[in-house]
Order: sequence, then C-alpha cells, then structure tokens
Amino acid sequence: MALWAALASVVFGAMTKDTTQERVIYGFKVFAEFMGIGLVLTWVLYFIPWS
Repeated sequence: MALWAALASVVFGAMTKDTTQERVIYGFKVFAEFMGIGLVLTWVLYFIPWS
C-alpha cells in the first residue's frame, strides 16, 4: 500500500502543479491522504463479519 501510494503521489505531484515546491507539498499531501484512507478502510473492514 505504501509503495503504491508513493508512486501515485509522485505521478500526481509531477503532473498537477507548476513550481517544484508546490509539487513536493502536493505529493506529500496526496501520500498522506492515500495512507490515511487506506488505514481507515482497513479498520472499517476489520470489524465486518465475513462468514
């Protein structure tokens, strides 16, 4: 999950912003959002009984 989040944030950061500083900040923000959402979904799905 961390590897995919890192690769996706690099691509999104490189494609969306104008200056290097904006790209780096946006990349870190997207990485944190991917990791946060992934962890929240993990906890939500953990409590759902599957059987």
